[in-house]
Amino acid sequence: MNDEDKKIEKLKAEIKEELQKESKKRSIFSGLKFKTKLIMFLLAIIIIAVVASGIYLKLNKENDKQVLLNFGFKDVGELVTQEWYGRILKDKSKDRKFFDLFPIPGTQSRLVFSLDVEVTAGVDFREIEWTKNDAKKVIYVKMPKAKVYKYYQVPNTFISYVEDESWFTNMTSEWRHKLEDQVVEDGKKKAVELGLLEKADKNAQSIITQMINSNEMTKDYKVEFEYK
Repeated sequence: MNDEDKKIEKLKAEIKEELQKESKKRSIFSGLKFKTKLIMFLLAIIIIAVVASGIYLKLNKENDKQVLLNFGFKDVGELVTQEWYGRILKDKSKDRKFFDLFPIPGTQSRLVFSLDVEVTAGVDFREIEWTKNDAKKVIYVKMPKAKVYKYYQVPNTFISYVEDESWFTNMTSEWRHKLEDQVVEDGKKKAVELGLLEKADKNAQSIITQMINSNEMTKDYKVEFEYK
């Protein structure tokens, strides 16, 4: 092989080597390009998932708050918002009468006693209705008036001061129980006279306002009340 042929063979070898290097570079670049596209695709999926999750959580959070405001009152039921406690004194006597015209001397029986009475009043929260004005930031609450919930004799508070029983007029257990029931009724009337129901209404308003203002959606809202 002469010098000219050697030069040609050397040139071919160099060209072949250059082509191999170029092919290798293209293969690496193609792989990098594929990997870059794959990474971008995965990032896009992750971003979409994060955004979708945020929207879902936000909607659920707002929905939970709305449910709390919607059904919070109904879950409370009938709530006692005011109590009255007092001791009532009763002085009662009875005797026999001559043809129901005038008492017969020496036949009078007398009982003086006291007992404690407890009276509770409240509002049925299940009957509460409300509307919301977002423009004015006002919650309008329509609710029933408070009513007496329970009234009863407090156990073990009966104290007897006078028990003067005549041989002719017995103080039967039935008569005593009726007197105790009358005292409980007197306690109920006294509690109402002293403003039990008005205080119960006021406390119910305070509780409702706190429930509304504890909600993130309506914490800055004013509450206006109306009675049914």
